Amino acid sequence: MKIKTLTLALAAAFALSAYGQQVLPVAGDADHAAITENDTERNARMEWWRKAKFGMFIHYGLYSGLAGEFKGVQGGSEWIQTNLGLDTETYAAEALPLFKPAEGCTEAWAALAEKAGCKYMVLTSKHHDGFALFDTPTSDYTSVKHHGRDLVKEFTDSARKHGMRVGLYHSVIDWHHPAYDNTICPDLCYPVNQAKMLKDRGIPRDHETYQNYLHTQVRELMTKYGQIDIMWWDYSQGAASGERGWKAPALMDMCRSINPGVIMNNRLYAFSGFDTSRDGVQLDLRCGDYTTPEKRIPEKGYPGIDWESCMTVGDKWGYNRYDIRYKSPAQVIRQLQECSAKGGNLLLNINPKADGSIPRPVVKVFTKVGEWMAANGTAIYESEPMYAVHLPDGWMCSRTGADLNVFAPSLGVTFETEVQLSVPVAGLNLPADGSAPKVEVLGQPDTAIPAELKDGVLELTIPGTAWANAVEFMPVIRVYGVAR
Repeated sequence: MKIKTLTLALAAAFALSAYGQQVLPVAGDADHAAITENDTERNARMEWWRKAKFGMFIHYGLYSGLAGEFKGVQGGSEWIQTNLGLDTETYAAEALPLFKPAEGCTEAWAALAEKAGCKYMVLTSKHHDGFALFDTPTSDYTSVKHHGRDLVKEFTDSARKHGMRVGLYHSVIDWHHPAYDNTICPDLCYPVNQAKMLKDRGIPRDHETYQNYLHTQVRELMTKYGQIDIMWWDYSQGAASGERGWKAPALMDMCRSINPGVIMNNRLYAFSGFDTSRDGVQLDLRCGDYTTPEKRIPEKGYPGIDWESCMTVGDKWGYNRYDIRYKSPAQVIRQLQECSAKGGNLLLNINPKADGSIPRPVVKVFTKVGEWMAANGTAIYESEPMYAVHLPDGWMCSRTGADLNVFAPSLGVTFETEVQLSVPVAGLNLPADGSAPKVEVLGQPDTAIPAELKDGVLELTIPGTAWANAVEFMPVIRVYGVAR
């Protein structure tokens, strides 16, 4: 029998709160709304989101029909209009006929989210191309006007039917609206031929008009579709941020006045999910409730800060027929474990096709993750990180109440592999009679984990069957009652 011996150094396994920042009333200024809630009120509002841990992101819009190319030229997905420099009329003429949402597509999204173990869903109500998936009198550039479908209404109904909290992604930049002034921040991407078209036609930019349009649409989203649990803003850069860019303080105040429980990310301000220089910087709660590292999980998490990693199953956010580099279920499960161990959430994206159907490889990944969550979800939901726990490379852990969840890597094991874990007991809550705590593999009640106390060390022997019987070779070892 092949044996691997590892030592888990848990000598000072005291849990630090993942949400330890003090939230006291803070005055606003010209660029920020004031914080009026206290610590207790904020924690109550954030509680469901912190416990949920796993959400589904949905990128769906006109770009879905283009599927990664415009008249034979590849140009990305949801960014194809600006990547190819297309003015909005040229883009829409090609994309509108290809966008064909089928009846019941939002039901399929919500059913898959439920099967996967997600607790909330976030849909793109309007992406950067300015095409709205909801009913609004402010624009003719909507799924209602062109397709007779209020997809936000269908989505919110389906999500709630399947027990999901409801979130909306809303782009604050807009390549379609003629008054939107991208010149406030020239680095903020904008289709070159759209700028040329507006200039040639003598159409002036009037950003205040656009800001009023933005606020009116957001008010409609806040009032027409019941409780909106999350507003996921995207995105700001340079001077196109905060008060100057979006009249952000008034926008946030308006959302909270209509839906007091709403949770918002901080992308109304210039926080980039790709900017690692922001890692470890304290979240300014006047800018939003949580921060959003994109396509990555921060190396050490953000202790004391609410955060959520947004990830894709493939490489692209929107549907792209050329996107074939899909993550395996094991990779996604590992991301869930890592977010849990570091105190964050995972928002995992699906990218429906033109008819709203989900690519088969994406369905497969979400389904397999759901199987793992069915057996191991108690190690993810409502968990908190154990910051003082020091594990060998590849091993992670979280706590659920007083129980320790040890996330074991695959280690390249075979079905015959046995893993010996030696756990120093200093700082752990051990049974008063000196016996070893109860240990098991989640979802495998018949898999015995022998545990012994020897000279101040808890010895665990994990048999190869723990890996052989686990979904995607990702077992979770639960040690009961030892976490403080």
